[in-house]
Formats: sequence, structure tokens, C-alpha cells
Amino acid sequence: MISVIIAGAGCGKRVDCKPKAFIKIGGKELIRHCIDRFKDKTQDITAVLPARQAGKWGKKLQREYKNVRVIAGGEARQDSVKAGLHSLRKKNGIVLVHDVARPFFSEETFDRVVKGAKKYGACIPCMPVTDTIKETDGSFIKTTLNRDKIVQVQTPQAFRYSVLADAYKKAYTDNFYGSDDAVLVENTGRKVAMVQGNAENMKITYPADIELAKILIKKWKKRVKA
Repeated sequence: MISVIIAGAGCGKRVDCKPKAFIKIGGKELIRHCIDRFKDKTQDITAVLPARQAGKWGKKLQREYKNVRVIAGGEARQDSVKAGLHSLRKKNGIVLVHDVARPFFSEETFDRVVKGAKKYGACIPCMPVTDTIKETDGSFIKTTLNRDKIVQVQTPQAFRYSVLADAYKKAYTDNFYGSDDAVLVENTGRKVAMVQGNAENMKITYPADIELAKILIKKWKKRVKA
């Protein structure tokens, strides 16, 4: 059993505060792009959308897709994923958590994280950092970090259901909020495996990213037709 939770309730503060799930790339909203990427690979898809739009979009998406459930998100991303976790039809197997702003994960990335989660309990896709990374104290450079020991994290992240459920339970007991799901697992003391992601698996954050995504969509459509 493979389930996926698509975190799409957030507002894109750098893209006119429009919900990222409804940004159109190549004539199709990001939420539809993500569902299309998962629909043939997973048995249960939960789309977590902004509360105001969840009802309307739930009716739309459930008419178009099988095994898709739409629920309202929470105040923070972590609250939204927690709601998605509680809504899963079956509390077992592998659970993937994916950001709606990443429509370009590859099949190889999907396969690698699922395989890693089955073996280790938690697995995330990563890419090496190519820029020089520096730590600051606010206004000045404090130190230069060793980029050989730093990776850039992507989604989908994959977990055994029991591992992720335990991590969320502890996080809320500790009043701990993290920037991704893997850090909640780390908070339990469990190790998180990493596998190679894919370079095109960008996160749409800035207006310029939308323009780049439009180019990538054309490239991916040509690849499918070939």
C-alpha cells in the first residue's frame, strides 16, 4: 500500500499570495500536475488544500480522478500534513509527503524513495549543493560551511506509516515544528536515509520559477510524446 499526501494549503507569499496549488503551468494547476504524477503509482491520494477552496476543489478533483480525497489544510504546513495523515484510509504501508510546488519529480526519484522507506523506514531525495554556503550572524559572514557535507532536500519524502505517525505524535507532544517531515523523524532519534533526487525537481517559489516551470513543462510533454 502506497499513499501520498500532497501539501497544497499554503499561500505563495512571493507569488502575490496566491495558493500555490492553483498556479497554472502549461494550462493546468499545480495540484493537477502533482495528482497526474502520482495517480498510477499510488493507491490513495490526499490533497490538502486551503480551507476556503477545499470543498469546491474536492468536488472537481473527485470527479476527475479515482482514489483522490481533498481535505482542508491547517494553519501551518505541518498541521496540514497531520490532517492528511489522519485521513488516510489505511494506517499502514508507505506514506509519501509531497509539496504541491514540485511538479517535476522523476519516476526514478519516486522509486528510490519508496525503496529506501521500505528498507530503512524513512527516506528523502537530496541533491548536492553547488553554491558556496555561508553562515551569517545577521549582517556579517560568520563562517563558510563545508558544502561537501550539505545537501539540498526535495520531496516526495517517503516513510513507513508507523514511523511518520510516531514522529508526528512526538512533535506535537514536544510542541516542535519543523520545516519538513524528515526533521520530525529525526526528532525521534531515528536515522533518515537519503537517495539521489533529480535536478529538475525544482520548488516553485518566485515569479521567475513559474517562467522556468513553463519551459520545463514543454520539455516534459515532448519527452512523453517521444
